[in-house]
Amino acid sequence: MEQAPKSTESPKPKSRTMVLAAIIVVILVVVGVGIYILYKPPTPPPTGTPVTIWDNGPCSDGTTCGFKNSTGGSTLTVSAGTTVLWTNTGGLAHTVTACLSTNPGYSTPGACPNGPNSNTSVNFDSGTSGMTHGVTFSFTFNTAGTYDYYCYFHPWMHGVIVVR
Repeated sequence: MEQAPKSTESPKPKSRTMVLAAIIVVILVVVGVGIYILYKPPTPPPTGTPVTIWDNGPCSDGTTCGFKNSTGGSTLTVSAGTTVLWTNTGGLAHTVTACLSTNPGYSTPGACPNGPNSNTSVNFDSGTSGMTHGVTFSFTFNTAGTYDYYCYFHPWMHGVIVVR
């Protein structure tokens, strides 16, 4: 008995309705995701007690760059539970790095003239890639104490947060 040769054509869909339904579902999902992205509420801007990171160009010493609070000083006194918000208004990248021996740049001469912070469990660091103009970094201080910090790139830039 001879068998008929098998067809090399691909099988046709059993139902055009199923294919059309699948296309409609994909289109609806894409449109739905697009609408969600378009109308998603914006992330609120970070809030906190402000500290400005500033520089006047090259940042070659403490007179051309630094940290300052609303009164112009580099020491900020806050209550426990306060969030501090640093904003870089300068043209150079800067960091906010706690004076702890485990943090990068700690051993650089001048970075932490008062030595390491006594409370080693409170660590904050905005990251070694640096904060460019307009970038913010925040940290909430929950434990009373004095917290010195510095800029990894410019170790003569110092600030102090006193938490009561």
